[in-house]
Amino acid sequence: MRKIRLLLLAGLMLTGMFVAVAQTELSAWPFYVETTVTSNRGLYELTVPLHVIGHARDDLADLRLFDSQNHEIPYAILIRKEVEDQREFDSHVFNEVTVGSATEATVDLGANQGEHNEVQIDTDGNNFRRRVTVEGSDTRSEWRTLKSEAVIFSFGGGEQKAVQSNHVTYPTSRYRYLRVRVSRDELSDDHQPHVTNLKVLLVVHEKGELTSWPVPVPSYQLLRNQGAHATSWAIDFGSRLACDRLQLTIDDPSFYRPFQVENIDDPQNPQLIAIGNLSRRTGEVSGPTVITFDNEVHAQKLRLQITDYSNQPLTIAAIQASAPARELYFDLKQPQALPLRIYFGNSKITEPHYDFEKELSAQLKNPVLQTAVGDSRNNPAYTPERLPFTERAPWLIYLVLLAASSALGWILLSLTRTILRSGTTQKRDAA
Repeated sequence: MRKIRLLLLAGLMLTGMFVAVAQTELSAWPFYVETTVTSNRGLYELTVPLHVIGHARDDLADLRLFDSQNHEIPYAILIRKEVEDQREFDSHVFNEVTVGSATEATVDLGANQGEHNEVQIDTDGNNFRRRVTVEGSDTRSEWRTLKSEAVIFSFGGGEQKAVQSNHVTYPTSRYRYLRVRVSRDELSDDHQPHVTNLKVLLVVHEKGELTSWPVPVPSYQLLRNQGAHATSWAIDFGSRLACDRLQLTIDDPSFYRPFQVENIDDPQNPQLIAIGNLSRRTGEVSGPTVITFDNEVHAQKLRLQITDYSNQPLTIAAIQASAPARELYFDLKQPQALPLRIYFGNSKITEPHYDFEKELSAQLKNPVLQTAVGDSRNNPAYTPERLPFTERAPWLIYLVLLAASSALGWILLSLTRTILRSGTTQKRDAA
């Protein structure tokens, strides 16, 4: 009976320790938001809102997702930037033969070629419009048609700038061999065309998604830029946010003005992030003017400066900022205690490095359920990190300085007395 009591006591102690650890973990985040799910299983996605981004780390690595029983749920962040990428394969062209009025050329991509979806076809001649068929095979004995009735063309040349198109896209494939058939242009070709080069590519184009928000238009300041009249606006997002473009609604019917945008979070060290010209011609359809940055920035305050020369300042009626959306994905494989909470605001926590991040591309092939979060809330369990003793007791430095000054004064006084006493003794001896 005594052993049973001891086991029960040990179990209660372990349970208490687990709860204490969970509470200690959750006490490290000052804020949280709640999210509800439509069902208790499945892959979920939510767009991280501005009120979370503004209080989280730039990389969002301080986010943690817990259920109401303090069980941590792995997640992955996907930044929805527009992607335009191209990879060229090492390939070997062989077996260029004529078949009727066409020329066939075969490409060997090797044993570990990976995916591909586009071929660049260079042929001889000019001023032509030629039909193309692309086929794929792993054995060179059975061929599957990937694209038929595609067209490549080239017109112009000499003093006239040539207009051409020599790329053919097809469904993403993994075939080792590609066979390209280029037909003769019946109107301009006297013989079958010669294929001078083939390049096989994987072209990736992913349309991005933006998170946009309105920004209050601040009062402008008049100044001079390199001797010319200029106007500047200090744009304040209210918190530190990611941004890669500004959209300006300008009331003026026509203008052509140089501009620059700077990050002024550190006013003594502004950082230039965009430069160019704003323009609109008389009669053009009036629409927003977009300033796109070369690189995304994380900032709270930006300065827009426009050089006016002898013109009146532009009338900016509205400003909208945008950045690629941050999407958070998580997978509920078992029933979780609801609601779920996302904790954030701990700038010193280490990045979680969940295995789920590596699985996300495969997971996205499954249906994705949408969810959202509510308003930010203060975490009642939050315990601020204990400040160093010198910051908790700033008076201590004055006490130390007072003690040091007193000690130094006492030393100087002692030296002065010793010197005076020595001088008196010398005079007495001399007398």
